[in-house]
Amino acid sequence: MHKDEFIALIKEYGDAIVTYRSSNSNKVKYNVVTADFDNKYIQSKSNRAQETEDTVLVYAWDIDSYRLMKPENVTSVVPLSKILNND
Repeated sequence: MHKDEFIALIKEYGDAIVTYRSSNSNKVKYNVVTADFDNKYIQSKSNRAQETEDTVLVYAWDIDSYRLMKPENVTSVVPLSKILNND
């Protein structure tokens, strides 16, 4: 997936389940993420990660921390609202 496409989907969905292939183990994994950092809880968390040309900074709810994701490893982005049936 291209970086611009990934960012657009994450912003459109708000919260999403991102499935990706791990760079280290090559296993398929997932995180529940958001790119909307306008939240007091997220802002209270420390962040040392710096976005690069090939990564996107997101907040992963399931691991309770910021995370750098490589869009090239992403296999799917599904809105969390779809999984929870919150249309």
